[in-house]
Amino acid sequence: MLDVRLLQTFREVAMRGSFSLAAEELGFTQPAVSQHLARLERHLGVKVLERTARGVKLTPAGEALLAETEGVLSSVRQAERAAKAAGGVVASRLRLGAFPSAAAGLVPGAVREARKRLSHPDIELDLRVMESDPALRALARGRLDIALMIESPLDPVVVPDEIELIEVTDDPMLVALPPDHHMASRRSIDLAELCDEPFLLTELGGTCADSNIMLHACRDAGFAPNVRLESEDYNALQGMAAAGLGVTIVPRMATIGAHPGVVLRPLKGDAPSRTILAAVAKDRDPLVDTFVEALQAAGDELDGKARLTAVA
Repeated sequence: MLDVRLLQTFREVAMRGSFSLAAEELGFTQPAVSQHLARLERHLGVKVLERTARGVKLTPAGEALLAETEGVLSSVRQAERAAKAAGGVVASRLRLGAFPSAAAGLVPGAVREARKRLSHPDIELDLRVMESDPALRALARGRLDIALMIESPLDPVVVPDEIELIEVTDDPMLVALPPDHHMASRRSIDLAELCDEPFLLTELGGTCADSNIMLHACRDAGFAPNVRLESEDYNALQGMAAAGLGVTIVPRMATIGAHPGVVLRPLKGDAPSRTILAAVAKDRDPLVDTFVEALQAAGDELDGKARLTAVA
């Protein structure tokens, strides 16, 4: 019978097309990965991979094996959960991948909410701060239970068949201004009114999609922003805004612990926003659903605080 660990290694190599990248992802040495694949091929009596100048390539036997591998690994995970449940073992450990602003702004509230909802409140959270794409890959490989994703009309999230997306909350963009700015006393601001302001945005060529959301919003408002500074660090952007270098647009989640030298104001009308999604396996533990509901409740709480801030 096939060793499940060998299948896991095979899948990683097949998906990444590289022994070294698979070893890095699995936390193994490259010789260990090679040994796993050699054992797998000896057991099957066929070659499943061929080394090429560009990496590795699946043989026809490897293609057939990969087509069945995810189903096998999913069944193994399901069997583990069923055995634990039948034995009275209640899941209490949750592995969550969250991008930085969600890790700071959404997850703490969700942990508090989950503890209220659970009969066994001692939940052990393994939080990994990571961007959406690597989190989704880790979820698909069974290394995470939940991956938080960012979706916008410009960048819809696409997931494998075995993964389900659940909407958590909308995350509207807010304007961060220095307190002495002539618009700081307003309850809300029309984006078009900022057309002559220097902008501080997340990196235009970076991995964060927020800058694209804002660039398209500015275009729809009839102007191209004068970008004075780029950074993927929202704390740095708020600090530069407080220093009077320009205005910045910050997702609501990134305003938790906002810089004391800025004033936050909502944008009028249909403000640019990003949608936060929870990617989860379809064959998941009930604890995952409880925590997703807690994330949704934490998002509602943030929304309420944002409305109060706008009125204040």
